[in-house]
Amino acid sequence: MGGSVYFFVPNLIGYVRVALNFVALHYALSDYRVSLACYAASALLDAADGYAARALGQSSLFGTVLDMVTDRTATACLCVVLAHLYPAYLVHFCALITLDIFSHWAHVYASALTMAATHKSSTNLIVRLYYHKPVLFCVCAGNELFYMFLYLHAFAPGPVVTTLDVPFFARPVRCTATAAAVLAVAPVFAFKQLTNVLQMVIAFADINAYERARKAE
Repeated sequence: MGGSVYFFVPNLIGYVRVALNFVALHYALSDYRVSLACYAASALLDAADGYAARALGQSSLFGTVLDMVTDRTATACLCVVLAHLYPAYLVHFCALITLDIFSHWAHVYASALTMAATHKSSTNLIVRLYYHKPVLFCVCAGNELFYMFLYLHAFAPGPVVTTLDVPFFARPVRCTATAAAVLAVAPVFAFKQLTNVLQMVIAFADINAYERARKAE
C-alpha cells in the first residue's frame, strides 16, 4: 500500500463526492434536476469508495474521516435547503442536523477512547443491526431517498396518485407521487433517527464511564 494517502483511489472518489455536493448546493434553488442528479451521484459514490478501499487495500484513517465528514456535511447542506423550501419546519431540520452530527461524532470519539476495533461496533443490539452491511446500505439509502423525495416534492410533486383520510381534516388529503414516495421511505428514515439517538446516548455514556475510570486511577 505505497504512495501518498491523499492519492488513494477511495480518497480520490471522496474528493469527487465533495465537488458533486458543492455543485448540488450551487444549483439547489435554480435547477433541481442538476442538483438532485449531483447529490444522488455523490450518494452512490459513497458505496464505491468503501468498495475500492477494501478491494485495493487502501483503507485509511484519513479516508474514514473524509467519508464521514462528507456524509455529514452533505446531509446538513440538504437539510438547510429543505429548511428554505419548507420554512415551517426550520426547527425540525435544524434538529436533524444537530442529532446527526452529535450522534456520529460522539460515537467515533467514544470508539477511539475505548479502543474499539471499528467505529461500526456497538454493545447495543439495534446499533449493531444498523451497522450490519446490508442493513446499513438499505437504511442509509432509505434515509437519503427520504430527503431527496422531499426536495423533489417542492419542485415537481407529480400527479395525484391517491387520497388519504387524515383525522381532523375536513376533506381527504390528495397525495402526489413524490409525497407517496416520502411516506414509503418514512419508516426507514425513522429507524435511522432512532439509531442516531441510541448511538448518541450510548456514546456519551461510554465517554462518561471512561472519564470516571480515569479520575479513579
